[in-house]
Parts: sequence; C-alpha cells; structure tokens
Amino acid sequence: MSNAVIAAWERVEYWLSLHPPATPVAPGASDELIAEAEAELGFRLPADLRTLWRRCGGPVGPLTPDGEVLLGVRQALDAYDLLNHPGVWEATWIPFTADEPDDPFTGTFIDAATGLTGSWNRQDFSHVHDDGSTLAGYLTEVADELQALH
Repeated sequence: MSNAVIAAWERVEYWLSLHPPATPVAPGASDELIAEAEAELGFRLPADLRTLWRRCGGPVGPLTPDGEVLLGVRQALDAYDLLNHPGVWEATWIPFTADEPDDPFTGTFIDAATGLTGSWNRQDFSHVHDDGSTLAGYLTEVADELQALH
C-alpha cells in the first residue's frame, strides 16, 4: 500500500507546487523522529503513515476544500495526547489531519491496528469510516478534489 500512498502524495504535491498552500510542503520526517513517535506511542505506526511522513513531515495545507491540514509528526502526537481518553478514543487511532495544526478541533485519523481511516472531533464524535477507507484512498480523494478545483 505504500506505493499507493507515494503515488497519491505525488499527485497532491504536484498540485501544491502549482498552487502553493498557506503552509508550504515540509521536508520528510527523519526515521529517528518516526522511531521516537513510535516509542512515545508504544506501538508501530502503520506503514502507510510512515511512508507519508517520510515524504512530508508536515504540517502542510490546507489540503482540502474543508481546510484540513496534514499534521506533522509532532502535531499528530500533540493531537493524540489531546484526544486520547479511554472509552472515547481508541489508543491505536493516530490523527494525521486537522482543521488547525496547533489547536485542532476536527480531522482524520488512521487506526494503527487496521490501517483504516476515520473522522474525529473534540466533541467526542469520532469513528472509523465504514467504507473501508485507507490513507492511500484518502490521499487519492484529496488529489482528485484538488485537481477538480483547476
């Protein structure tokens, strides 16, 4: 699946090169930073998320018409800490987009246990998408939406 993530991200990145976002594309995260994130979380990140973060360390955006920003590793961990409440948030859900990288209220996450994506918000209404959505699928949809804009 990582090849699908790379292909979709390259489409997004190409569009962003023609239409620079408010927050420019950041260089990829180092393997050391990703390993630190995994150590902090206590489990391995999904391969697709590691692939994406190696390509773009974030934050970057907005990426979508709704204004979602791709979170960087540090912003994702901060959002995780904000959201991680037993009974409300699954410990394996890793936020990777948000409406605001520094004070997030809504966004998208990937379930490290399944590789499926879902939506979250701070009003405790978070759920895995029931259509089998993956990170590669999410990025493909974003690329399609961006290309449809111009």
